Amino acid sequence: MRLRFALFGRRLLAALLLSACLVRADVSEEADLREAIVLACHYEMGEFGVAAVQDCIESETTALTALSAYSDPARPIVTRCTRDMQHHGWAMVKACVDQDLAAEDALQHYPSEYQSLLASCRAQLGKQGATKVRACVDQKVSAQGGAGKP
Repeated sequence: MRLRFALFGRRLLAALLLSACLVRADVSEEADLREAIVLACHYEMGEFGVAAVQDCIESETTALTALSAYSDPARPIVTRCTRDMQHHGWAMVKACVDQDLAAEDALQHYPSEYQSLLASCRAQLGKQGATKVRACVDQKVSAQGGAGKP
């Protein structure tokens, strides 16, 4: 129990440090973000050794770099995922973006008979991203006795 609380405390501290640095992200340079990654990884993974910290730094830095490479149409998704997931780190932000882009692509290929369900789910969950919208549509299709996912 004590170890679990200590891990939670470190995660919370790392999230707070990362969030504080990200609030300044608009006026900070990339070096500041990279420093925040190093600090967060040290606090999050330090007890597991140098290799774990280095792996964390590498994956977070790679994710941060990848986020800047998304095209302009993906910017709203990147912004939403950053806002919603930044406290979990850049790798989670990137995973959020990738999942939403894949879900949006899948939604574009749903058959016409699902368009009313799609519109209903977009109205209900659209601000939460395409992944939630897709899950909503798939659930409603299953509930109607559809043959599974469209």
